[in-house]
Amino acid sequence: MITCVVCRNREQEGEMFCSECGSRLTGNRPATGPDSTKAYAAAASRIREMAAAPPMDGGAALQPGQITLTINGVDQRVLLEGQMEYVLGREGHEGVKPDLNLNDYGGRDKGISRVHAALRRDRGQVFLVDLGSTNGTRLNGQPVPAHQPAPVASGDEIRLGKLLMRINFVV
Repeated sequence: MITCVVCRNREQEGEMFCSECGSRLTGNRPATGPDSTKAYAAAASRIREMAAAPPMDGGAALQPGQITLTINGVDQRVLLEGQMEYVLGREGHEGVKPDLNLNDYGGRDKGISRVHAALRRDRGQVFLVDLGSTNGTRLNGQPVPAHQPAPVASGDEIRLGKLLMRINFVV
């Protein structure tokens, strides 16, 4: 068994991410001292806040497995459901067809790559993965390294190139 150094959840050997808080498990070494106590307290506080927070999806009740994206400047939310992974990008003349085509939301002008990023559902968590995009992916203002899954919480802000959106989901 592996113990997550952030939330103390126990996972099976070989797991890469904590199913409770999404922290990376592989290569983590238990931290000690006052900084580790602060990090643990901050993570625990965030988990409590997320659990107590009202839905940030405009009040509509989402069903388990549904993901909505509220794109900045667009009134209608985008609903994703029925898959474990969704590729976000824009269609091109090469026949590339992402699961969510962002051309309708100014994808080309806002620097969206044809295969920009993916949203993955895995064991009760959603992860954002930059797929080697040209103009980058950010989660709550922080860059997401290419091909490294970043855990996402419902209500987080995602920026693909210059396209800003908010994600909400129920796993």
